[in-house]
Amino acid sequence: MGQEIERKWRVRKLPKDYKHFPCKLLEQAYLCQNPTLRIRKESSISGEGEKNSISGRDEKAGISEGKEQEEYIFCYKGRGRLSREEYNLPLTKEAYETLIGKTEGRVIRKFRYAIPHGPYTVELDIFQGELEGLCYAEVEFSSEEEALSFQPLDWFSEELTGERGYSNAELSFAKELSNLKLKD
Repeated sequence: MGQEIERKWRVRKLPKDYKHFPCKLLEQAYLCQNPTLRIRKESSISGEGEKNSISGRDEKAGISEGKEQEEYIFCYKGRGRLSREEYNLPLTKEAYETLIGKTEGRVIRKFRYAIPHGPYTVELDIFQGELEGLCYAEVEFSSEEEALSFQPLDWFSEELTGERGYSNAELSFAKELSNLKLKD
């Protein structure tokens, strides 16, 4: 990739049709926080959503039957909030399984929906496990000017782009989650 330019928001409420869009189950963990060295397993999912703490409904029946394809990725991320260096490299399943045992912090699991919005894709992340109740919307841009001129959608809440404690790496390494606002 090279350069990631991205803004992030908390989700006020889930859009009604989000389950109709492509979904992946992501499992990611960190080898290092500074610089950020992440490994991730992406499992493409068919079918509907997941157990959602915002709506309270069990929306993902039969996750294991829905897995279509798995991809393993190693990622380097530089410093920055709105814009930073990012490089993704493929991993084998064996390399991922070896490295997951060498990570620090908590493993993050989340469902990611790819929701089109004009020329953009909104990545809706619905966290699971210890972070259940936390939902983010992220949008990537080709320039900082474009990012700063983007108008958030009505289902977005507070912006978290520059907020400390809300990057996935920071969530993974956080000693305490009780001060984290999991629901809007």
